[in-house]
Amino acid sequence: MIWRVVHWVGRLGLGALFLYAGYTKLRSPFLFEMAVDGYQLLPAGAVIVVARVLPWLEVVLGLWLLAGWKLRYSATFMASLLGFFVVVMGVTYARGIEADCGCFGLGEPITPVTLTRDSLLFALAVFLAIYAWRREATGSTAAPPLPERSVS
Repeated sequence: MIWRVVHWVGRLGLGALFLYAGYTKLRSPFLFEMAVDGYQLLPAGAVIVVARVLPWLEVVLGLWLLAGWKLRYSATFMASLLGFFVVVMGVTYARGIEADCGCFGLGEPITPVTLTRDSLLFALAVFLAIYAWRREATGSTAAPPLPERSVS
């Protein structure tokens, strides 16, 4: 029962969060473009493409999660995207570049706090993906039981 609650809360929370994140980037596309450029990882042409496509991708993923549509794929893609974000932010932070996270618009520098927050969101997205794939594999609406640990 607890896993179903975590699944629902996580799905709705991540869906709403991605909708909000995409919305803030769409409101200020040039500021988000500056944030992407601040990572110093992409050539100018790629920065523009990422800054134009990523907000719409986040909105679509948020809507898919909220609707529960193709949950296995949307949760897996969201987990992959969040994992990529965490790696890129970690590399940028480790290189000593003082870049804006760009997660919810400008004004949030990459710090251990933002890395921790995004890592926890990544873990939640991984849980949702695993839950969705396991539920589909069993063909039921409930999650399969977790394996029992043997006491030796």
